[in-house]
Parts: sequence; structure tokens; C-alpha cells
Amino acid sequence: MKTTARLGVALIIFFVGSLVSSAVAQQQGSDQPEPVAKRSDIYCTGFIADHSPRVDLQVVGAEKENLKVTFAQGDVVFLNRGRGSGIQPGAVYYVIRPVGVVNHPFTKKKLGYLVRELGLLRVLEVGNQTSTAEITVSCDTVEFGDLLKPYEEYNGPNVGDARPLPRFGEGSGGTTGQIVMAPGFHEHLAANRVVYIDLGTRDDVHAGDRFTIYREIGPGEGITKTPKDKVVKRHSSGYDGDRFHGGEYSIQGTRVPVEQVMRERPQLPRKVLGELVVLKTEKGNSVAMITRTTAEVQIGDMIERAN
Repeated sequence: MKTTARLGVALIIFFVGSLVSSAVAQQQGSDQPEPVAKRSDIYCTGFIADHSPRVDLQVVGAEKENLKVTFAQGDVVFLNRGRGSGIQPGAVYYVIRPVGVVNHPFTKKKLGYLVRELGLLRVLEVGNQTSTAEITVSCDTVEFGDLLKPYEEYNGPNVGDARPLPRFGEGSGGTTGQIVMAPGFHEHLAANRVVYIDLGTRDDVHAGDRFTIYREIGPGEGITKTPKDKVVKRHSSGYDGDRFHGGEYSIQGTRVPVEQVMRERPQLPRKVLGELVVLKTEKGNSVAMITRTTAEVQIGDMIERAN
């Protein structure tokens, strides 16, 4: 009887200890900063390459090519290069598809070559002239002619300090740039959206750098504009208004014209729209993810390196 009681007490102590250890481990784990994006998300962002991708290594066949024309995770495909080109068993490649040359939507300067990322594959067997590989990660369907790019490890930056974002600010004086494009050609953006920015390594921008997204306050932001027709043309004798006045001595007029106020006023604070973090970089542009927003973000909104 005593033995049974001791065994019961021991089991209770064991279970209580396990629960405490589990709670401590969860608490410690929660203190660790979380990555902004998972690796599978980073591998599927696409990018704007500085140079046209090489076309010497590509997908040219598949195990079930008599049944379908597109392929995804788990499918076996064949490559057009083998042992003679230095292909090794176990090598990992990105599957990419060039889309074409893209220009900056506002400056009209050439940005580079837009490239979609379709997934990852691993080489299984290598022959003299061809290789056999398996698609291990799918971002989209793979087709014959898609190109391969050597694998490069990308680690997502951590979330970091989540201080509240101000609604308006004067800026930090850091490097400034612009959001120029988003995968899928989306124009209205929110948190967790991937975007392309016109800053890269030549601007000393690196993965993990954070930028504030902002928009200047002024006539270009609002949706209401004063008509320029004859009904509202300016007719001032000192007392009338700029719009819909009834006579030369109307008391509805402003003290000074709106244009004069806007011309003479000091620089207004900028509207803060959100924050983004850089995921990977090229020489003249980078891939980033919007982490937080205070308002809708649009293609063309400005960015500034955060302190």
C-alpha cells in the first residue's frame, strides 16, 4: 500500500514538473523575436534583377509530361545539363521565370528585369547530358523552359521593436526612396504585402533595414479640387471669396487667398502610412515587406530609412 502511495506521489510530481517546464519553455520562446517572413514566403517574392537571367540551365522534361503540362511540388522533372556542366546530386536551385524589362513608373528609368520565383527543386541523379530533379517547394506551377538559379539561403529579419507608429512626422533625414511595384501588380497595399523599392546595395541598403512609409501633405493628397471654370473664377475687391461669391462685397470670403497661405506656410509634417523591412537586395532595388500600416499604402508612396 505504501509503495502504491509513493508511486502515485512520484507520478504527480513528475506531471507537475513537466507542466512547469513546458510553461517556462513557452514563455522563453515567446520572448524570442519572430521573423518578419517565413523562408517559404521569402523564396516566392520574385525580384527585379540587375541583369537578364542566364538561360543555360532550364527544365526541359518531366516524368508525367504525357499527362500534364504544368508541374508542382513532388513532381520529377528533367534538366538540360548534366555531369559535364558541373551539376551535382543534392544541389538545390530556384525555379525562376523572367517576365521582362521594367521601368521606374515615375522617373521612367530602367529598373531591371522582373523575375518570378516559382519554387525550389533538388537534383536527384546526374547523367552525362541531363539531370533528374524533384520539385520540393512550389510557389506556382512550373513549365518547360523555366530557368534555374543556384540556391542562396535567405533568413527573414526579426520583427524587432514594435513601438507605436506616429500619424505624422517630420522625418529623420535618412535615405529616401519610393515603392515602385508589388508582385501581382497590386496598387493598394496593406501589412504583410511584399513590395519592390528603388533602393539597393548601391544605396547601402541591406536585408533587415527598416523604412518608414510616408506621403507629403498637400494638394496632391486630397480628392477635392477647386474647379477652374467661369463660375468660380477669381473676382476680388477685398471682401469676396474665391468660390461661389454673390457680389464684390461678400462677407464669405477668406482673409487671404488659399494659394497664398499654402505658398507662404512652413513645411508641414508628413503623413506616416506604415513601416517596411527589406528582405533581399539587388544593386539598384530591393524586395521588402510591409510590416505595419496606419493607412492604405499605394504604389508611389515614399520611404525613408528609420533610425
